[in-house]
Amino acid sequence: MIKLLSSSSFSFPKQPTRNNEDSILPPRKVGDGILMAVADGVGAYAGASAASESAIDYLTSLQPTAFTEYNSFEQIFEQIKTRVSELVSHDSNYSDAATTLTFCYAGQKGLRIGHVGDCRVYIKDNGKLLQITKDHTLHQKLIDEGLYKPSELKDSGGKSTLFSAISRKINLQFQEISINYEEICAKDGSLNLFLMSDGAYHSWELRPRFLESTLEDPSRFAANLRRRITRLQPIDDCSLVAVKLTTKTQLELFD
Repeated sequence: MIKLLSSSSFSFPKQPTRNNEDSILPPRKVGDGILMAVADGVGAYAGASAASESAIDYLTSLQPTAFTEYNSFEQIFEQIKTRVSELVSHDSNYSDAATTLTFCYAGQKGLRIGHVGDCRVYIKDNGKLLQITKDHTLHQKLIDEGLYKPSELKDSGGKSTLFSAISRKINLQFQEISINYEEICAKDGSLNLFLMSDGAYHSWELRPRFLESTLEDPSRFAANLRRRITRLQPIDDCSLVAVKLTTKTQLELFD
């Protein structure tokens, strides 16, 4: 049994006067599980917000089996790519529209993650946040290929340059992750998940620590991170979906 204990989210633009090109899906019940997502429209191209919105809209239209069947995630991403590609028929300026998308489905058998781009999924682990997804950026690609160490690229430009996104002009590359709850849940059966766009995690990574009580409380985490982002000034649109789940029933907790 998967039960949502608490959640908190935000999504706001880099500047109050500009359009927010991020879109989020706060946790919602889908079948026997819980679905959540963050999408970040690629701001260099017209139609970024429409692309991220279309990705989230499609996720909300799906039946529960779409998140539980084997090899279903490829079809999900292909259908979203089709939707993004069709935006140009509504506005010719949207020919290059693109978005990233990261979604989590906490089902009965474990956590399933679908990921394209540079939004991130973190889980709370031993008082820290552990990054689960891998950024689809040129920086990360150079690190994965062993050409550079992270420290060697720390101060170089192009950190947010994507090699994968959902667009009619880009070959689709996505990451699919399946994790058993035994690997990531606390002893009491709880699980803290955090989905962030790059505008949000940029401020988090500058000093990746909060009090244990803050990491355990999605509302407190969201409030503290938002204050930090505002103080440091955002580098991009900022989105967060933070949730606390349990995989045990109330009766099981007292066994």
